[in-house]
Amino acid sequence: MEINLVLHLPRDTASVPVTRQVLDGCLKTLGVTPDTRADIALALSEACANVVQHAGPGDEYEVQARARNGCCAIEVVNTARRDDLPKPDGTGAGAGIAVSSDPVSETAESGRGLKIINAVVDNLQLTGGKGEGTIVHFEKALEWLPGAAGQHLLSANGGTKTGPGQTDD
Repeated sequence: MEINLVLHLPRDTASVPVTRQVLDGCLKTLGVTPDTRADIALALSEACANVVQHAGPGDEYEVQARARNGCCAIEVVNTARRDDLPKPDGTGAGAGIAVSSDPVSETAESGRGLKIINAVVDNLQLTGGKGEGTIVHFEKALEWLPGAAGQHLLSANGGTKTGPGQTDD
């Protein structure tokens, strides 16, 4: 069993809290713990804000969230056209989304987003290249409240319904 959510959003700062609240509402309904939801919300906010701020003049971006096997995987996709992407020298529209090992100054106005995401998730990957937008992919193990519907639905047999005369062996 897998639960998927896909949002196509305008590249506008107002879309960031909307996206965060929509996903948080879904995770809350499934019974994910508040601490896990807070980490996912923080990472999602940073990834969306990064796209809105740095991705260039494209019309929209996309958020894909998937819950499967006790894990939530999220991709924030910059759907920019080829001419909206960074130039090979790292300049131009879309520049600025890179993970650096250099420390970010405590007083810096920007540059902390990917470091924040990396600190609160289990796996962070950036992909992208010629002809495609940048994809920020991150995963977080789901921790459940007691009796969570999502844990039941996402378990190996939890979402399987049996017919008359059949057993759930």
